Amino acid sequence: MHKKIPAIAIYKLKRRKITLLTFFILSASFFAYFIWSQKVLVTEGISFENTEKAKLHDEILAMVKGYPIEQMVPYIVEWDPVVAAFLVSIAKKESAWGKRVPVLNGQDCYNYWGYRGIRDRMGTGDHTCFDSPKDAVETVGKRIHNLVIKQNLNTPEKMIVWKCGSSCAGHSNYGVQKWISDVNLYFQKIINKTQAEQK
Repeated sequence: MHKKIPAIAIYKLKRRKITLLTFFILSASFFAYFIWSQKVLVTEGISFENTEKAKLHDEILAMVKGYPIEQMVPYIVEWDPVVAAFLVSIAKKESAWGKRVPVLNGQDCYNYWGYRGIRDRMGTGDHTCFDSPKDAVETVGKRIHNLVIKQNLNTPEKMIVWKCGSSCAGHSNYGVQKWISDVNLYFQKIINKTQAEQK
C-alpha cells in the first residue's frame, strides 16, 4: 500500500519546480539581453564585442551583399577603419568585389585587389594566389596598413602607388584620376560613416 503524500508536501514540491523554472527563464532572458545590448555578432567564428566594430561590420556587409567579397567582411573589420575602407574600395575598383579575379587551375585565388606579391602559387596575370579568404585579407591588409602608417598614404590620392608603383609616368592622367575617383567613392562612404558614428 502506497503512503499518501501530504498535500502540503505536494504544494512545496510544485512551488520549488515553479521557482526553478522562473529562475531559468529569467537567467536566459538576462543572458539574451546582455548579448543584444553588447551587440555581439558571431560570424565565421569571429566575435565582435566592440560596438564600433559591429557597426563597421554591418555597414560594409550591407554595401557588398551578394558579391564574393562578402565572405571576407569578418576579416576586413579586424583592421582599423582606414585600412578596412581601402580593402573595400580598392577591391571594388580592381575586381568589382570579387567578380573579376585571377584564377589558378580554374579556382578563385581570392585576390580581389590586383596584388602581386611573389608566392609559390601564382594566378593569372602574375597575381598572387591566396590560400583562403582570411589569408588574402591578412596579407593585403598588412601591406595597406604599412603604406598608411609608415608612408602616411591615408587618402586614395596618396594611395595611387597601388596602381602606379613608384611612378605614374607610364599611365594616362585619365586612368590615374579615374582610379582615385572610383576608390574615393567607397572609401569616403566608409570613413564618413565611421566618423559620424564616433561623434
